[in-house]
Amino acid sequence: MVKITSLLGLLLLTTSAALAQRQPTPSRYLMLVREIDGNDFDANRRSSLTVVEPDGTFKTEEIQVNASLYPKRTINGSISRFSPDSTGNSERRVRYSRNLLFQAETRKVNELSAQGWQLVSTTQEGFTTRYLFRKDAAAQ
Repeated sequence: MVKITSLLGLLLLTTSAALAQRQPTPSRYLMLVREIDGNDFDANRRSSLTVVEPDGTFKTEEIQVNASLYPKRTINGSISRFSPDSTGNSERRVRYSRNLLFQAETRKVNELSAQGWQLVSTTQEGFTTRYLFRKDAAAQ
């Protein structure tokens, strides 16, 4: 009888340990918000990247790119298939400044991914893009 009770206790202990490990861990969510000013014809683009932490705190990084500060040679060097009659110089400057903003956004997304955050969804409304990231909390 003692053997059966001991065996049953050991079985109950291992079963409860296995069930405890299968419990889903709570997830935490983080949001990255990119906002660009709505003026597409301005080479001085003002935008921001805001990170909203799981605890509700947020940090905003304001980014201003003045494409007119970059030489024409630099802007033309970023074009892979250059066609002289395709776009004007002002259009290229606006596109270059927009690409610099997207570059900063991509760096931030890669930084969050390197920290273990997984991209769950992306939504866009006008000139605002929201990225939702999830990280599974460690079992406690």
